[in-house]
Amino acid sequence: MMELSLVRLWSTCFCSFFYISTVLLLLTTGGVYSHSEYLIGMGSYDITGPAADVNMMGYANMDQVASGIHFRLRARTFIVSEPQGKRVVFVNIDACMASQIVTLKVIERLKARYGDLYTENNVGISGIHTHSGPGGYLQYVVYIFTSLGFVRQSFDALVDGIENSIIQAHENLRPGSIFSQYSSLWQIDRLFLGYDTSFSGYRLTLPVICK
Repeated sequence: MMELSLVRLWSTCFCSFFYISTVLLLLTTGGVYSHSEYLIGMGSYDITGPAADVNMMGYANMDQVASGIHFRLRARTFIVSEPQGKRVVFVNIDACMASQIVTLKVIERLKARYGDLYTENNVGISGIHTHSGPGGYLQYVVYIFTSLGFVRQSFDALVDGIENSIIQAHENLRPGSIFSQYSSLWQIDRLFLGYDTSFSGYRLTLPVICK
């Protein structure tokens, strides 16, 4: 019993120290801590789509065809709302990019469910720019040329997953606070080949630390 009490005491002390340190760090490094109680909701849903025999979106290579699942793709939604006020929805999808036709279809479904609560003015959908997800879900011919046209399975998986992730986030809305932080990462380039082929003025202003 004594050992258990000591463990609980140390756990309490550590949590308190961590919270205080985090607040002090935000105050001293330019971060912002909001004391206002926003309503915050989060949701996540599967958007994997067809696992094989579909061209992947991004490289415009007709030979890049899916042949299985490495790991499943998801839509992750964050809703921030002022109590009895405005709200914003941000959806991050494991896809090369968002699609206007997907966005319009998602908003159409949200309007049918929630009325004018979620519209084109407060719903944003963004892709992580992966080149390893199914293609064929965009509305322009150039983007669906290598997938040999529109792929309904890809489109439906995205629309269904995004809609359900937003529903989850909406149903999980609860009071919370917002932390934000910013910083700069200098002398780093993610692709040395691209860096080396850049014009000299660019290389002079953005040196890398190693090659």
